[in-house]
Amino acid sequence: MKKLILFDIDGTILNFKHGIAKSLFADLISELFGKEVPDSAIPDFWGMTDLQILRIISQNIGVSYDETLKILPTIWSRIYISFEEHTTIENVKILPGVVELINDLHDNPDIQLGLITGNFFENAYLKLRAHNLDKFFPIGAFGSDSDDRNMLPPIAIKRANEFVGSQIFTSNNTLIIGDTPRDIDCAKAHNIAVLCVATGSMTFDELSLLNADFVLNDLSDTTNTLEIINRLIEN
Repeated sequence: MKKLILFDIDGTILNFKHGIAKSLFADLISELFGKEVPDSAIPDFWGMTDLQILRIISQNIGVSYDETLKILPTIWSRIYISFEEHTTIENVKILPGVVELINDLHDNPDIQLGLITGNFFENAYLKLRAHNLDKFFPIGAFGSDSDDRNMLPPIAIKRANEFVGSQIFTSNNTLIIGDTPRDIDCAKAHNIAVLCVATGSMTFDELSLLNADFVLNDLSDTTNTLEIINRLIEN
């Protein structure tokens, strides 16, 4: 049976150098709206969609979210330009075992790979291109699709079915791999299995207290990870 594996990016596939993203968002919003963006106005990015981040920053500095949405194409374009300058091999660290796992999954004809990420579309692929991983993920759901991460799984499944030209993927044969409670929540909202890795903002012990189907310290043991993936979506 075909299976759909949806990877989160930040904290799961890679870690982007700490502090850069928040600084770039703050500088751009400040410039566009002529308002100071203090640190207190910026939320914790882990697990959030970029639209959610923009909504919270806008509210915290007294800007209508509707006003933000009106210039959204400008925001995405300007943020992409800013990120492009900083998205280097030095600033993008691929996490243990990720390359080997992605290659093995990609070589399996019964597996379709995709993304489920808080990054807006262009930024998601920009980060992956830093280490030539963008080619493995032809579809996904992104932080520019909705400000509610729980809305992303059905979007990703729909796009995967469109990509293969058949309605073969459902919640039953999909797995989400992530690193935050929000990854777990968006999976469980649609009865999708979820594998969590402690390579992001939370420890193994913290994640183990949550409702993930399985938790790993990292993805370094490819054989073990593949066995777990098969168990989680074996039916």
